[in-house]
Amino acid sequence: MKTLHSAYEYCAELVKRSAGNFYFAFQLLPRTKRYAIYAVYAFCRAADDAVDELPEPSLRRAALEKVQHTLERVYKGDSETPLEIALADTVGKFRLTRQYFDDLLLGMEADIPPQVELGTLEELDEYCYRAAGTVGLLCIEVFGAAGDAAKKYAMALGRALQLTNVIRDLREDALNGRVYVPKALLDAHGVTVEDLRNGRNDHKVERLIHTLIGLAKAAYLEAERHFPAAHRWRLVTSEAMRRVYHALLLEIERDPRQVMVKRVSLPIWRKAGEVIAAFATV
Repeated sequence: MKTLHSAYEYCAELVKRSAGNFYFAFQLLPRTKRYAIYAVYAFCRAADDAVDELPEPSLRRAALEKVQHTLERVYKGDSETPLEIALADTVGKFRLTRQYFDDLLLGMEADIPPQVELGTLEELDEYCYRAAGTVGLLCIEVFGAAGDAAKKYAMALGRALQLTNVIRDLREDALNGRVYVPKALLDAHGVTVEDLRNGRNDHKVERLIHTLIGLAKAAYLEAERHFPAAHRWRLVTSEAMRRVYHALLLEIERDPRQVMVKRVSLPIWRKAGEVIAAFATV
């Protein structure tokens, strides 16, 4: 029991250091579910770090393979590390679907090459599902929100959050060789990948960002449309994340060009306020 407690504490500490906007929302959960989400988040963080923190594709692939082996051990019952022990306990308690983890890793694998560029809006949707929709589906399994509407809500919210990240990190991602804005959308606005890398900041870029904001807003509206009211108390954490990220999107919309010169963020008091509002309005 002490080993299991230590394993969850390891995941909790990782979340405190790196969860950013999510950490505030996690505090709304009862302890068992909160620590389960910590374990899921810790695994997602490990997968993300495997392809973000290493400079060479070969090193990224090797690191991601280690994460894949971690998942194998979790589902086979051969857990060794603190992360594996905590995640295995969470998987068993909440019967988490293996396919969602596998799809998440497919999304991480797509980020291994030195240059990542998407061609179509369909490819962007697939990226959003793998990067964030999968996490949303895992979260609702922990929250105990079942049913088709809950799944549609989770996937739409995941898409909305990821699109918000794409907009916020537009130039930073391009500088790192990752362009998640589809080429079809860039071409339609007369913007090139080099424009993003060079920080071009004119009316064409602004219109492109407004178009992306429109896609994100549509995803937030879809999530609201599918919100399963019967599970409203179980989804208060998801609603807190929705409110925080939607507020971030509106802050970007206030001055779209700012994403080309800085990383836009919300002050802590604003995040806390959105979390409290979520609890008060579900």
